Amino acid sequence: METVLLTSGYPAAAVAAVRERWHVVEIPAQREALEVLKSMLEPPAAVAVGYTSHPGDLDARGMLQEIRVFNPDIPVIISTGRDAAAEIVDLVKRGAFDYVIEPKPASRGNPSELSRYGNALVFALSKAVQWHVTLRDNRRLRQELLNRDLPAFMRGRSRAITQVFDLIRKVAPTQATVLITGESGSGKELAARAIHERSAGKDGPFLALNCGSLTETLIASELFGYAKGAFTGADRDRAGLIRDAAGGTLFLDEVAGLPPSFQVMLLRVLEQRRARPVGDTREYAVNCRFIAAANEDLEALVRQGKFRQDLFFRLNVFAVHVPALRERRDDIPVLADFFVQEAVRAFGKPVRGIAPAALEMLEACRWPGNVRELRNAIERAVITCEGDTLEVSDFEPRLRTASAGPADVALPVRYDDAMGQFERRLLAAALAHTQGNRSEAARLLRMDRGRLNYRLRKRGVGSPQGTGFVDNPG
Repeated sequence: METVLLTSGYPAAAVAAVRERWHVVEIPAQREALEVLKSMLEPPAAVAVGYTSHPGDLDARGMLQEIRVFNPDIPVIISTGRDAAAEIVDLVKRGAFDYVIEPKPASRGNPSELSRYGNALVFALSKAVQWHVTLRDNRRLRQELLNRDLPAFMRGRSRAITQVFDLIRKVAPTQATVLITGESGSGKELAARAIHERSAGKDGPFLALNCGSLTETLIASELFGYAKGAFTGADRDRAGLIRDAAGGTLFLDEVAGLPPSFQVMLLRVLEQRRARPVGDTREYAVNCRFIAAANEDLEALVRQGKFRQDLFFRLNVFAVHVPALRERRDDIPVLADFFVQEAVRAFGKPVRGIAPAALEMLEACRWPGNVRELRNAIERAVITCEGDTLEVSDFEPRLRTASAGPADVALPVRYDDAMGQFERRLLAAALAHTQGNRSEAARLLRMDRGRLNYRLRKRGVGSPQGTGFVDNPG
């Protein structure tokens, strides 16, 4: 059931007509209604603004302007007492979606006039709500199409991961060198692959080298190749990863561990786009894209003199930071559901979803290993699960006590994201308390069942795919 916001004292008969169709939030004062609107987790499908206002309150034009600035996607209906064409045109120019004419003061006690007015308000709101729902669904569909081929770590709705995808989408078509930062397990190599797969060289090779544990000699021979006889055991020429990656992407992981002397060699390759095999005098042209990654603070290493500043600048042409899982807890239900489906396909287990209590536990964990650790935990739980729903008992004991404390809250954090996460936990707890009975859960939360179902759908709680619970008529 969609929500509509009514302001400035609509007649009871009109409000009753609207309540038959939608969930109504009714606030008589305009300024108070504006504050309520700004605090709502989900914007209403439409706002109907009464033309009259209390002394010192916003008038209809002022309210319309404030709503348009706050969220131009919310359709606004203006209820006006004046049937003046010039005034109505002015309201529409200012962004009003539609208008309705209030009964004249002498007719406000007339039941037929009130019925006409209520019907007109419902008709205008119907058009507005349909427009809003269509706009919202189209955007959601576009996002789903964009997410369809995303790597696992990028699935979710949080602002943090959406920003990462936007950066990847922008830099992928270029040939710019990219530096990806983030904690271990957060998905840096997957981000690099996502860039490669959306680049002009997507049909070319994607090769990776972990630079953290290799000596200068080994790195040089791996990257640049070597000539026959260059060192003991070099019984033939070897092209090296740079030539093997021609037309594609070369991913250099853990570049913070590069030996200082090799940093100079890599800088020269990046600047001149030419390289020379070990033990050879001939150079070759470099024809691959470089993407580097680090789980350490390279800028701090530059200040400490442990990493060359000029190399840092060459690598950091375009920076992408992959957030830790604790910085995007709102994505955990989406990721968990995806990993469950992935594990079910891999292991052939009849698991349908995750119980609310188990999902709440996953959202509360610290996840120092980030998305990689979450995936491993889900895979293990699917293997050990003997039913069709993952319960708390299916997960390792250490996860049951690894709840997040205040120190784990990553700041800055958007208020809406934090409130969305809180609401999801509250809804999951209510379902768990009532053993999946939605009618009982609605009574427990003191809301009508239609509104509860809407909140459950919005937050992905209670669906068979999301939690293993099904709708219980109660």
